[in-house]
Amino acid sequence: MTPLLLIVLALVSSLPAVLADTPFDMGSNIRVEAATATPARQGDSSRIRFRIINGSTAPFHVIGIDTPVAREARLVARIGDIETAVLESIGTPAGETLDLTTSHLWYEIGPVTRDLRAGETFEMNLRFVGGKLTVPVHVHEAPSEK
Repeated sequence: MTPLLLIVLALVSSLPAVLADTPFDMGSNIRVEAATATPARQGDSSRIRFRIINGSTAPFHVIGIDTPVAREARLVARIGDIETAVLESIGTPAGETLDLTTSHLWYEIGPVTRDLRAGETFEMNLRFVGGKLTVPVHVHEAPSEK
């Protein structure tokens, strides 16, 4: 192989990690942004946060996520100072944004099947009524919550 081809292959193979925090498009109607997870040791849990922008003319419902790095996932909502509830699904009207980057709504995955270290990228399948979207998730240190 030529050196130029090797450089191009190296750049292409590193793209998922580089693009993990950039918008991910599902057609031109639904975009997933800022998909991040907290580091976790094997057997522990991690929080996944992201935003979904619904640029379509119809509402959609997220019915869950799955990922090969965890056995289960659940949508958690903070409903009080420390109380939480697990939601089965969540909808987003046309033209709206579903923001799971806040302190009151997130996905929790666990137990994780391997260590998740800051700087790594893994995939999750975001399941909608009628389809799914595979999204790269970048592992970042957890921000301090107030």
